[in-house]
Amino acid sequence: MAIRSTKQTWGSVSRALHWLSAALIIFGLTHGYWMANLLLPRPLRLPHYVWHSTIFLYCGLLLALRIVWRLSEDTPEQPKASSRFEISAAHVGHLALYVLMIALLVTGYMNWSAFPARFDPARAAAMEIHLFANFKVPALHKTLDRDVFKFWETAHMYLAWVMAALVVGHILAALRHHFQKGNDVLRRMVSGTSDTG
Repeated sequence: MAIRSTKQTWGSVSRALHWLSAALIIFGLTHGYWMANLLLPRPLRLPHYVWHSTIFLYCGLLLALRIVWRLSEDTPEQPKASSRFEISAAHVGHLALYVLMIALLVTGYMNWSAFPARFDPARAAAMEIHLFANFKVPALHKTLDRDVFKFWETAHMYLAWVMAALVVGHILAALRHHFQKGNDVLRRMVSGTSDTG
């Protein structure tokens, strides 16, 4: 099992990072929706907001690692039977996924930074985030501004819906490659096997 990717298939590290990222994205979308819309009473949401924010700050570090690793190795080529449109759509779709992951992390952080509870003396301590036990994450917002908070909250929500749509499209495209076109695109990411060896 090759560690690094080749022009024919994905290496084990890229596959592991892909599936871990996929699981975290799906978890983030479902947990975020449940937390913001279904969890009652509302005071129960506060620890979930902090937990959600903490997990995805770590995910930001994982994303940075994934991007560095991706840029350091070969990318498998599209199947030879792919049309020019399919090749372009694949590139645009993957780029959009990375851009959205970064945008969700940024808006999520800004949402936490502007969160009204951070400016309430009775709840401020509960809103603190620490990474690696000792590093206290700094906040950019120093004063409460509910309009600013609403902006970041709304931006994060809409980006999450766009991400959900893109994930569904990504899954459908992979299934189309496997079942309709009968090529190795899905197998290369699942098992690392390819039609060209």
